[in-house]
Amino acid sequence: MEEWHNPACSKTPLPFLFTPGSSFCPTSRPNTPSQASNLSESATSLHVAQHTDTASSLSIHPQPDWRRLLFLWGEKSREPILALDAARTVVFASRTAREQCGLHTGMTLEEQWWTSLEKDWSIEEQSLEDAAGTRLYLLRTRTAPLPARTEPHVFPAIATNSPLYRKQLQTARIAAASLSHTLLLGETGCGKEVLAKAIHDSSPRKDGPFIAVNIASLPKDLLASELFGYADGAFTGAKKGGQIGKFEAANHGTLFLDEIGEMTLEHQVLLLRVLEEKKVTRLGSHTEKELDVRIIAATNRLLEEDVRNGLFRADLFYRLNVLPIRIPPLRERKEDIAALAKEFLGQLHEQYKGGPNALCETVLLALHQHSWPGNIRELRNVMERAFLHAFSEARISVQHLPPEWAWTTSTEQAPQADDPSPLLRTLEKQTILQAIQDAPSMSAAAKKLGIARSTLYRKMGELGIGQLSDSRA
Repeated sequence: MEEWHNPACSKTPLPFLFTPGSSFCPTSRPNTPSQASNLSESATSLHVAQHTDTASSLSIHPQPDWRRLLFLWGEKSREPILALDAARTVVFASRTAREQCGLHTGMTLEEQWWTSLEKDWSIEEQSLEDAAGTRLYLLRTRTAPLPARTEPHVFPAIATNSPLYRKQLQTARIAAASLSHTLLLGETGCGKEVLAKAIHDSSPRKDGPFIAVNIASLPKDLLASELFGYADGAFTGAKKGGQIGKFEAANHGTLFLDEIGEMTLEHQVLLLRVLEEKKVTRLGSHTEKELDVRIIAATNRLLEEDVRNGLFRADLFYRLNVLPIRIPPLRERKEDIAALAKEFLGQLHEQYKGGPNALCETVLLALHQHSWPGNIRELRNVMERAFLHAFSEARISVQHLPPEWAWTTSTEQAPQADDPSPLLRTLEKQTILQAIQDAPSMSAAAKKLGIARSTLYRKMGELGIGQLSDSRA
């Protein structure tokens, strides 16, 4: 991040103190000793007068309420203004900061919160020197974009806000630049094929084919012919002239073997031979063909346990497990849920040429609280279902979510979660407070949140949000 400019250290000229051509202008040099003497006496008088006036002014006028001044300034300013206390909690966010930067009062920002803003904004910092250690930030629009950064720990092909996933993507970056086989580990629906394709597209083989095979979807008696191909007359019903297998089809490219843990021991032997010799022989043929194929395998099983139990060959496991990458399940990287949901919503809106194009705040809260046993595939399913139910509306609200998510509906049922985490309760509280702050009435706030007014009052009681005046009711 570039060095911040401190307004307190600004060297802005003060034209109201000196006028060009006057005897007090610092650019005018005295021509005679008498002029120099007069200038010295005048400057001394001015200093004494200024000191007297300042002391008198401080004794007459009380210190201004900077919070009120900040609020008035912030609502008028076209530039975002932000105030943080020592714990990086937002104590003030101007109207422009809320609308253009998504910053709201009560939010606690990450330690390096400015990194997501510095691309578009130049940030100036000023200490308010109060007991809370409050610091004021003024965000100015950049006139020129920052040069692109190179971060070796980021894998650009996959976007994620999860530190846990970013750490795994370091290995993905290494895998993309190497020729070694890669093993993707993760639950069903967590995006293993997406990552495999991203590794291929970021590798020197990107111009070659990417062939994906789901081992579990193929009948066991056809798996060998599908992978290795067959010659003319290899078996009854064989295609005249034979058929190339997936290995040959992926030559000079990448072969993605999904659900590798479902492969039988007999087929594992054949696969291991191909990987070791880098040659393939079609069924019914004696001719070996050279191969240049990179293997990316994936499984939702614990292959180490399968090796110990004799269900998976140890030699094949070590062949594939050169660069293992564990994809965290969605419940462990909830930082990505909002971005994924909005991406799916955009895809659906484009596909159907209509429908809702926004999500209610309480929908995002509900998505964060769900455990997602089906991971990203389940999230895609939920978003499509909600999109179709809300097709005639402008945005998706909680009543469009699955009915088994009872606590998120506008009924008076209590939440299903026994003890939601402090992070989720804080998120829920911030969402409600922001809606109340932005809405002219409690009814409008409830409508903005997509819940009944009675549900809003109940939530306020559960979260310790005090009642407002009757004028806001």
